[in-house]
Amino acid sequence: MLKVTTRFVGILAALSIGAPLVAGSAIPASAGDAGSAVAAGLLGGAVGVMVGAAAARPAPPPVVVYERPAPVEYVEPVCHMGRQPVFDEYGNPAGSRRVRVCN
Repeated sequence: MLKVTTRFVGILAALSIGAPLVAGSAIPASAGDAGSAVAAGLLGGAVGVMVGAAAARPAPPPVVVYERPAPVEYVEPVCHMGRQPVFDEYGNPAGSRRVRVCN
């Protein structure tokens, strides 16, 4: 789609530049009309340059918006010492050991 649009705008720019040249040669020349022909040629060239520059410029990249996460409060864990059962290789209770348990 972008290539088709670019070609179309390029052809339109070429026609806007070439049309005053072709139309200007069919009109008989006179000393009083020289200024208006020059002005028309300059205006057509300026429009062609603007259209061509707009077609050649790539589209701007999309705007990316990052959200900041909500602030997180650090909470010190509450820990205490507890007992954990210990089993032997047969699965029989062999006692207990002290471990640190944090909530």
